[in-house]
Amino acid sequence: MSLLELKSLAKEIRIRLNGGELAVEEWGDASLPTIICLHGWLDNSASFHLLAPLLAKRFHLLVLDLPGHGLSEPLADGAHYYIWQNIETLFELLAVEGLEQVHLLGHSMGGVVASLFAGTFPDKVASLVLLDSLGPMTSEAQDTPQQLAKAILDSQRTSSSLRVFPTIDSALIARKKTAPSMSDLALRPIVARNLKSVEGGFCWRTDTRLRHASKVRLTEEQVLAFLGKISAAVLVIMAEQGIIPKTWVERRLQAISSAELQSLPGHHHFHAEQETAEAISTSILQFISRQDG
Repeated sequence: MSLLELKSLAKEIRIRLNGGELAVEEWGDASLPTIICLHGWLDNSASFHLLAPLLAKRFHLLVLDLPGHGLSEPLADGAHYYIWQNIETLFELLAVEGLEQVHLLGHSMGGVVASLFAGTFPDKVASLVLLDSLGPMTSEAQDTPQQLAKAILDSQRTSSSLRVFPTIDSALIARKKTAPSMSDLALRPIVARNLKSVEGGFCWRTDTRLRHASKVRLTEEQVLAFLGKISAAVLVIMAEQGIIPKTWVERRLQAISSAELQSLPGHHHFHAEQETAEAISTSILQFISRQDG
């Protein structure tokens, strides 16, 4: 099935929240249990373009563009993209949609949001699947002043001008420099959704503030506290050529009461690749079935 045919299976919806309008791809029958899919940093819902139709055979999916990404509105002027802002966004989304409990599926930063949400509101999460992700980057408490200074200086240096690309292909080439392992099939839908038409071509619609350094990072002790509060069963699927340090995985898995670890071939965006998407979907479906059975 072509990308265009796959795309036709999804319904584009907009959900109005206090922080702005959220763009969502809805897949599957709304009467089925809901999986909320959360993408990585500077990606968007299109990173699930292969995985979503496979999961939608048995589940209702809400695949989000997180605030400032894809087609979702940016946060208001003066607001900051703290990781916990996304937790509040997710909480409000569940309330607006009348969802008492959902399955969460998160890749990279989306997995960070999902894991912190599951520790903050454990009763709202039926199961948690993390793709090459297991909690946020941390810093030592004594490094907090330097981190804050770095973030403030970084935000002041950010240019307000946006690079214009004459074609989508030229934007694809630019993005590929930061994700050289990704195939064009995996990357093109993400790039296209993150672009807007301007005079002379295209520019990124992604909010430039997303590139600012974090003003404050959690400590490892705080992260372990969140993970320790997760009551749902957790499946962690790591990419064999992924980016998550093994020491993180070993230490953080021990904090979760019910966690299963799998490793599958591929790079950090393995869920967006044709060679591995089906194997990942099979692992996810089998895992959730075990929880339901």
